[in-house]
Amino acid sequence: MNRARVYRACAVVAALAVVVAGKQLYRDASAADLNWILAPTAKVVSWLTGGHFAYEPAGWADHEIGFVIAVPCAGVNFALAAFLALVIGALPGMTTVRATALRLAACAAIAYVATLAINTIRIAIAVAMHRADLGGAERHQIEGIFVYLVGLCMLYALARRVSRPPVRREAADRIEGQANERKTEGLATGSPVARRLHARTP
Repeated sequence: MNRARVYRACAVVAALAVVVAGKQLYRDASAADLNWILAPTAKVVSWLTGGHFAYEPAGWADHEIGFVIAVPCAGVNFALAAFLALVIGALPGMTTVRATALRLAACAAIAYVATLAINTIRIAIAVAMHRADLGGAERHQIEGIFVYLVGLCMLYALARRVSRPPVRREAADRIEGQANERKTEGLATGSPVARRLHARTP
């Protein structure tokens, strides 16, 4: 079995293990347990919306707005999904132990930062909807699903783009170089077809 495939399989297993363990821990977590993600989210939301969210046992609340960033709003499920999407997208670049380990660590860091950014956007939109009296559980849920889905697609596409094996890029450059050489040879031999092709090339 190809070693690269073994590394990729191990990466997928590790990512799935993180997701399962994360969901188990999140199930019984309190607002205090999740302050590592709720606190920065609440602060940025306060800055974006002009609110004043303060910590309470139930979460981060702004009583003037009438909005609470509680445990279900932490974005942990999205963070786990983002980590898995990034790992899957980064699989093509996991060809060695070092590359696999570095990409797994990078996926974890990017998933955290992306969760803060995307969850903040989601909550800020929800606050704006609440202020405009466009709230409601169903609309809030639809808005969250849309924002999260777009975020996951963007993260997966980014990971695939960055982790595209350099061999493919080198092969593409080599094919293009060979084509240019053939065109140059055709011009050198005075081929009228080659001259016409060259004239059409911008």
